[in-house]
Amino acid sequence: MSKIKSLAQFRELIETGYEIEFTLNNRRWLLEPDPNAPDFSQRRELGSGDYIKKFKNINEVLNFKIDGKKLSELYSNMTNVQW
Repeated sequence: MSKIKSLAQFRELIETGYEIEFTLNNRRWLLEPDPNAPDFSQRRELGSGDYIKKFKNINEVLNFKIDGKKLSELYSNMTNVQW
């Protein structure tokens, strides 16, 4: 298990195309490249249970809000992080 140390590291993991699993507010999430997107696309998807949100680019991911806060603000609250 790891912690994401900085916003720059979080962004780099997303840009590189890692699958990132994490727990936030007692809910398990998976952020991964959109399986239907072409190779090297910035398209990503975030899922938890039956919920799936698709994004066109990395900035949309970082600006996505969970419980009123952007993912770019929440990376330090993520636990059980795996990539």
